[in-house]
Amino acid sequence: MRIFFLIFILLSSHAYTAERKVVKDEPIPNWFKTTFMDFSEDLEEANENNRHIMIYFHQNGCPYCAKLVRDNFHDKPLVEKLKKNFDSIEVNMFGNRDLNDWMGREFSEKEFAVQMKIQFTPTLVFLNAKGKTLLRLNGYQSIKKMHATLGYISNKIYLKKSYVSYLSDLKKNKTGVLNANVHFESGPHLLMRNQTIPAQKVLAVFFEEPNCEECNNFHKNIMPLKQTQEYLKQMQVVRFNAFSDEKLITPTGKRTTAKDWYESLNLTYAPAVVFFDQYGKEIIRKDAFLKQFHWLSILEYVASADYKHQPEFQRYIIERGDRLRAQGVEVDIWK
Repeated sequence: MRIFFLIFILLSSHAYTAERKVVKDEPIPNWFKTTFMDFSEDLEEANENNRHIMIYFHQNGCPYCAKLVRDNFHDKPLVEKLKKNFDSIEVNMFGNRDLNDWMGREFSEKEFAVQMKIQFTPTLVFLNAKGKTLLRLNGYQSIKKMHATLGYISNKIYLKKSYVSYLSDLKKNKTGVLNANVHFESGPHLLMRNQTIPAQKVLAVFFEEPNCEECNNFHKNIMPLKQTQEYLKQMQVVRFNAFSDEKLITPTGKRTTAKDWYESLNLTYAPAVVFFDQYGKEIIRKDAFLKQFHWLSILEYVASADYKHQPEFQRYIIERGDRLRAQGVEVDIWK
């Protein structure tokens, strides 16, 4: 009887696994640096050649990673900029290769990803000459955005201005009306919360831009979803123009403006959404192009408070997908 039960489990597991839609991984381009995974040596070599290091964090079965490699890493002008000015190194978020960081600490790839607090793939991390993170791009970025980013890093514009200011200067038209939504609270926004005086609800802070195609698409395709509406009803939801001087008080009690807060949070995308718990601690952020499955996963992760026992969002997504499939729900992570 026990043998029959084990055979049943194995067969069920095989059939269940077969239900997953397999995302074809794109091979890492051959112009990525061949490295012994000793970042102190890589950093020294990059400095000698007046180059910057770009670390590409990815994982198997990631459609956003596949798109980045297929589109961006095969765009000839973009590749020429990367080959000329950057040493590109890939790290598998769940990989087991050993590496040493620029401080000499030993990690496996997956331990290093945790150390770097990687929550999304792909993530691109650009380093300065001392190994400090100059810029971090979470999730897929458009070819146009990456061209601007590589210019910012390779020309060392970061020595003169912030990335947000740089992108703001590139945008020609910063006027216009933002998309309306019934869940956005009207100001003034006094968002302070702490251990002594916790808030009743989780806080979702939206940062958007006028004349923003990505923002318009988000409001057209993602915000109207029934599940989006249901989750947002459970939260306190506010929205700011990332270019505005609107005054506010942050969850930590700091007085600032919308544009200064957006910059201090090191956000790099619009629309960006940052979630804070009842005590003012950041839970997670959406700071990249995301489709329906990943967006709803973030909302569930926050609303269910599952972040309290699963700090790694990518593992949570895998668990959520498996849970939905077990319920007979078809899961398309690229939907």
